[in-house]
Formats: sequence, C-alpha cells, structure tokens
Amino acid sequence: MLMSRFPAAISATKKSCVETKGTYPLTISVLNDAYLAESAAYKNYVCCSQKAVAEGYPNIAYLFISFSNSEKIHADNYNRLLKKLCSETREPENGIVTLDTKSNLRNASKNELLKINRTYPEFLAKLENESYHEAVINCMYSWKSHQQHEKKISEIRRYSGIFFNSLAERIEAMKLDFHICNICGSTIDEPPDAPCEICHYPFYHYTRVIRP
Repeated sequence: MLMSRFPAAISATKKSCVETKGTYPLTISVLNDAYLAESAAYKNYVCCSQKAVAEGYPNIAYLFISFSNSEKIHADNYNRLLKKLCSETREPENGIVTLDTKSNLRNASKNELLKINRTYPEFLAKLENESYHEAVINCMYSWKSHQQHEKKISEIRRYSGIFFNSLAERIEAMKLDFHICNICGSTIDEPPDAPCEICHYPFYHYTRVIRP
C-alpha cells in the first residue's frame, strides 16, 4: 500500500542505485573503513567516559563524551553516504578495552594523532581516484575535527608536566562547556557565536553536550 502511494520516489531511488552501482568501488571501501573507525572510536570514548566517572574525574568524562558525540556524527555521515551509494555498512567487532583514565587519556592522544597523520591522509589520497565530492568533503570534516580533538588533549596534558594527579586537578578545575556541530562534528569548548570553523554552517547547528 505504501509503495503504491510513492511510486515516483521509489523508482527514483532504484534508478539512483542502478546508476551508482559499481561506479565508486574505492570510495565505498574507504567509506566503510572510515565508518568502522569512527564507530569504534565512538564506542571507545563512551567507555572511557564511564571509566572517568567511576574514578571521580567528571570533567575528563565530559571531554571523552564530547569526543564520542563528534565521532558518532562522523560515523552517521559515512553511513548516510554508503546508503546513498546503495552499500551496506559493516559493523565493528566488539574489541573495546578500557584501562584507567590516565592510560585512556594517553591512548586517546595517540589515536587522534594516528588519524591526523596517517589514516585520513590515506583515505583522502584514495578518494582522489574517483572524486566523489561528498565523500571527500566528509573525510575532510572528520580530519579537521580530529585535529581539534588532539589539540585539546595536548593542551590539557601540558598543564601537568609528567604528573597525572596535577593534570586531573587542572582539568577538574576548568569550566568546560562543550558544543558539537551536528553537520561535521566540530568540537568547541564555549558557546558558538559564529559559523562553524570547519564546515562553515551557521552556529545554530551546534548542540551543547550534556554532561555524563
């Protein structure tokens, strides 16, 4: 019954699938890899946030949950593009291991640097071959967003020298107020008053992150 009410839309969708099927194999592969990476990162940051709460570090937990929200936006963007290209997403395997908060913060910094310096440059280089514009744009969004994450983690870690207790005290004394752009995942720590610095959409696309 529903199909008969929207024959034009259904026909257009089928036509789009036929037109794109087999046209962007490398792009689909990259999008799947990016989806897996961002989905895993999203789940990992959620677990890191829960661990920080349990250990009495509410601000570090807030940092982690903000990053998780950003990663989920990246994953959702890739999922949307894969559906547009008529491809199914692969779900990441359950292999998340959370350590103590000190180790989780250190590992987060390493993982963000890996995505900045290797993962996304490789993705973008591969995407050049097929020039699927939306895939390139969304990978650029993620790449720049990860640069924000790494910068924030590095800033926080520098406050303490080599002593984690001093670091934790500094973080917990901060007045953090994270906001996430729902378009690209941009993460900022104050209320927005200008267009997003990554995707340039209006500031009202930002959402305040709720503390865990």
